[in-house]
Amino acid sequence: MIAAPPRCAASLVIALGVVGATALVRAAEEPVAEITIGDIRLGNRIAGPAVDQKALVHRVVVLEFWGVNCPPCIKSMPALEQLHRQFSAAGLAVIGAHAQQASPEEIASVVEELGVTFPIVETATVDGGMGFSGIPHCMVFDHTGTCVFRGHPNRAHDVIVSAVRSSPAAILEGRELARLAPLAAQLRDEGAFGTVLRRVRSLVESPDPQTASEATFVVAKLEGHAARLLADAEAAKADDPLRALHYAQRCAAAFRGTAAGRQATELLSAWKKDRGFQDGLEAARQCRRLELARARIMQSLGEPEAITPELAGRVPEPLRRQLAATAEKVAQLSPNSVSAERAAAIAAEFGLGVVP
Repeated sequence: MIAAPPRCAASLVIALGVVGATALVRAAEEPVAEITIGDIRLGNRIAGPAVDQKALVHRVVVLEFWGVNCPPCIKSMPALEQLHRQFSAAGLAVIGAHAQQASPEEIASVVEELGVTFPIVETATVDGGMGFSGIPHCMVFDHTGTCVFRGHPNRAHDVIVSAVRSSPAAILEGRELARLAPLAAQLRDEGAFGTVLRRVRSLVESPDPQTASEATFVVAKLEGHAARLLADAEAAKADDPLRALHYAQRCAAAFRGTAAGRQATELLSAWKKDRGFQDGLEAARQCRRLELARARIMQSLGEPEAITPELAGRVPEPLRRQLAATAEKVAQLSPNSVSAERAAAIAAEFGLGVVP
């Protein structure tokens, strides 16, 4: 963890003086070519999709160190989310590396409140790249894995956009297209995957060997991407119905007019009629509200390591009743689910007497 104060930028200016602080910022924003994505240690996942080292290869990577108790960090997150939504299919991988003292539940609650959907991890490090004293701190790596920016995130936007636009589409995994080069730009946009897939299918049998080879490669990558979205949706259905819904909706939108798109649409239609899934979905939503309420209570109590009976007694009775009612609703909607277990744990923590 980084032991800097939450409002690190301001504290550095006070401690070092304006001139010294400016020099530090400029030095931090110099690219450090010897640092690569291979130096990133991702730590533990807190929220968002799972991500591993292999998933960063051939992608533009933004690793931002931040904290839930750092106002400038919180302010930076919506812009990161916008970049993630705009460029993830084009090869951008955004990772938020939490770097303050906070429980996973507190971090996840803040992430949910902010509407962040990219991966959030804790205890992440970068070998040879931890020589900074404050957060937020942003590192940008281009598609070759080279660090091209280090510094405050509000100065990283143009670097990120330029890196994405100069990199090949992530789904091509570094392969450059010759005969099908005009399609490369479309492959940066996940929303165009279905259109491209329908077009290149007819080229698989092309008499030109290179065209056929490239078409076969693109079809395999697109179909593989669709299959992963569908598999992730099915895998998340029981324990994380909100994420399952997200994956299925992505597949339906990206592959409209294809077999995969129809399969995703049929899956969504079946889930809509599935009372158990809908109850689990609502339970997950209610549980997230409960976790957010817990995070706010913990903040109001001074971020204690644990809730003692004395601290629980300081929670206003109307709020206690609201927490209990929400926990009971989660248990009723989806008993024996991950959401019910988490809701019961929060209820027990505050001595609410809710029966799971």
